[in-house]
Amino acid sequence: MSGFPGSPRTLRGAVVAVDSSGPLSRLVVFQYNPDQIVRTLRPRGPAPAHQVSAADAHRLWGAPVETISLTVSVDATDQLEHGDPMAALSGVAPQLAALEMLLYPGTATVVENAAMLLAGTIEILPMESPLTLLIWGPGRAVPIRIESLSITEQAFSPELFPTLASVQMSAQILSYNDLSVSDPGHALFLVHQVMKETMALAAGAAAAVTVAGGAAGV
Repeated sequence: MSGFPGSPRTLRGAVVAVDSSGPLSRLVVFQYNPDQIVRTLRPRGPAPAHQVSAADAHRLWGAPVETISLTVSVDATDQLEHGDPMAALSGVAPQLAALEMLLYPGTATVVENAAMLLAGTIEILPMESPLTLLIWGPGRAVPIRIESLSITEQAFSPELFPTLASVQMSAQILSYNDLSVSDPGHALFLVHQVMKETMALAAGAAAAVTVAGGAAGV
């Protein structure tokens, strides 16, 4: 947030896992917004069984596969200066735990599955993760699958809780190609694509006006 009077309030990004069993444990609002987000898009290829031919040269197989990476910093310095009891007790460990819990199944589910195994259940399906969203302002709220978290703890309290850390997160954005039609993320990605199409049309219209104005001035 800028310190200049009258400057607009900067929104903070977040990662949210929509989990009714533990909503607060899977809500991560960035303490500081990342300085940059690196996005990589590559065309989606056909299914492995499909034999690609010359007729497929201009074919689109769906939304591109998009991956993102960003680095989030967490720092307990301000909280410690203001006497925050949680920061004094455990530094930034709670914030790191909230990020890490995005990759963990719920304990209740683990215990339930273990009980089913002990009861002789032959097959137990892998546990499903909740719908996870990257929210980066009102113009970008997309379903993601976190691929990795690389955590660097840089300073520690006398009790060895981290007080300063950075987390490098890599994730894949999930499109309608990755989700079932009944999944809420399917519709959410469609909204995301419609917003992109609208902005692309606006950019094209602005470019056409610029070209037309330049031609008229020649």
